[in-house]
Amino acid sequence: MQIELEDIGKKFGRGFIFRHLNKQIESGSRLGIVGSNGSGKSTLLQIIAGLQIASEGLIHRQVEEKILYKHISFCSPALGLYEDFTLQEHVRFYSDLKPLSVSIDECMELMQLENHRDKKIKHFSSGMKQRVKLGLAIYAKTDALFLDEPCSHLDKKSEEWYANTLVKCSAERTIIVASNDNDSELLHMTERWNFNLI
Repeated sequence: MQIELEDIGKKFGRGFIFRHLNKQIESGSRLGIVGSNGSGKSTLLQIIAGLQIASEGLIHRQVEEKILYKHISFCSPALGLYEDFTLQEHVRFYSDLKPLSVSIDECMELMQLENHRDKKIKHFSSGMKQRVKLGLAIYAKTDALFLDEPCSHLDKKSEEWYANTLVKCSAERTIIVASNDNDSELLHMTERWNFNLI
């Protein structure tokens, strides 16, 4: 998916957190948006994904806006899960909304959570919940994948799972990762956009 940002700005209250952002993101790009907490990188990622509206400027995407959600996967530590669903129920529910590239059983196995298929999400650790969010986003059949601080709550072993999974499922997708300059999160990004300097 090709994306163009044209003079994008976002205002909160009386002031702008960023303005006059221009960027051409080619289809198949691997872009890391790097910035400290409060720099606006997560807000920008949500705007690019269509989850927030910019205060000014335009975003051009190569898809029809009415069906944008079908082309984009988004993962953030701030996103919630249906806590009273079991893992299997949650994966099935998600797959009805956005088809997966693997079966429901394969998805749970690839997330390395197959032994917890009948456990309710509310009983998962924060790291397990983050793996569910990442797995659903990465294994969805979408043209673009947007990840906000994907290694939040992950231990070293899960960070390795994330890195390996991203490589296997990233062919021809546009991938944008927002990060505090975490090397584990940015490992496969070929371009970095330093948001602290904007």
